[in-house]
Amino acid sequence: MFFDVRTVELHGDVVRLLDQNALPWECRYVECRSVEEVAEAIKNMTVRGAPAIGVAAAMGIALAVIRSKANELGELRRSVEEAAKLLSSSRPTARNLFWAVERMLAVIRGAETVEEARSLAVKEALKMAEEDVEANRRMGEIGAQLIDEGDVVLTHCKQLGL
Repeated sequence: MFFDVRTVELHGDVVRLLDQNALPWECRYVECRSVEEVAEAIKNMTVRGAPAIGVAAAMGIALAVIRSKANELGELRRSVEEAAKLLSSSRPTARNLFWAVERMLAVIRGAETVEEARSLAVKEALKMAEEDVEANRRMGEIGAQLIDEGDVVLTHCKQLGL
């Protein structure tokens, strides 16, 4: 049985994040209306886990594109590059964050108009979110085959090199 709890969502011009700081006592969401708010949520660990951090960064880039007042593609790209720098500085050791930012920048660099950049950015961020959900669902299916009733599972995350 699956239930669908999204850790990162894009609703129009709002990024909605499951607040990891509230878990496990409360299921609460934080709404980010600017790339600065997304960067702060990554920095203060509202969003945790490498894949979720990557998706949050992608949504942050999409939000920067959606909210941009730019009418010219060069201006839009410059503002998105600034958003990318801000997001990248929010968790400097998060590899998925950098991967997601670069993937989003590549999509925006390929656009020929501001409108196309907006459309492509939203589509790519949503695609990345769906890829993450599917990967997690698949890992759960594989893991479920390895765990028997009554088993106890301990998870541990260790970052090497620090």
